[in-house]
Amino acid sequence: MSLNLVPALRAGSLFQLLPACRALLAVVWCLMSLFSTTAADKSIDLKSLPAPERVIVPQLHGPVIVDGDLSEPAWANAAVLTPFSQNDGSGPEREKTVVRIWYDTNALYLGWTCTDSDIQATFTARDSKFWEEEVAEFFVTSESLDRYFELQWNPLGGVFDAIITNRLDHRGVSTNFTGDWSYTAKGMKSAVQVKGTVGNSNDKDNSWQVEVLLPFADLGQPSPKPNVTWRANFYRFNRAKGRPPELLSWSPTRLPGFHQPARFGYLQFGK
Repeated sequence: MSLNLVPALRAGSLFQLLPACRALLAVVWCLMSLFSTTAADKSIDLKSLPAPERVIVPQLHGPVIVDGDLSEPAWANAAVLTPFSQNDGSGPEREKTVVRIWYDTNALYLGWTCTDSDIQATFTARDSKFWEEEVAEFFVTSESLDRYFELQWNPLGGVFDAIITNRLDHRGVSTNFTGDWSYTAKGMKSAVQVKGTVGNSNDKDNSWQVEVLLPFADLGQPSPKPNVTWRANFYRFNRAKGRPPELLSWSPTRLPGFHQPARFGYLQFGK
């Protein structure tokens, strides 16, 4: 080490090093970060994680008006998914999330109730980046795990729909994914009811609720027969002023991000 570098190091300012030295340090730092990340990824053993969640989706009948109100009799008999947890497995949700799910011969029905003391949303245009605010998300596939549908709804009635292609390694862990945002669920209907004021952190809100009718035709599938099983997961971004965002899921992936289809839960269609 050159003697003229010693005072800079004693002062704790590495940025006073010569440009060549700074470049070398940057390279070393990047390599260390890469090796650390690679080592962590290789240490992930999906078999050591808790099994994904499972639910039997009942087949029900009855008229439903898609208006965000879940008071029709069919909703009372729907399967109930709760509680949600931190997606990384670090603990329970801060505010309660409940999803109700059922199906008939034509469509899948989803009902979200999100307790929320500070409802945050500004986006309304279709396929906006709703995950930057608050949103409810549904990922689902009836076939292979490397291709699935991503659907989202936010407190202002905004809708996102895309088809995701996900590259998985030999363990089933995602290494990269891309989305086809040109896809549109043309027959899907959704509506939101809000108990509170969206975008005002100065008052206390109660909740927001989403009702969804999703035709099987929009998923490229006929009505599933009883005992057929699909893979799916339900997620929620919950935010509050002055607090870190919550990344919540019904079946926590316990891996980085929501796009880990090997950790999706199981939807078994009932009779």
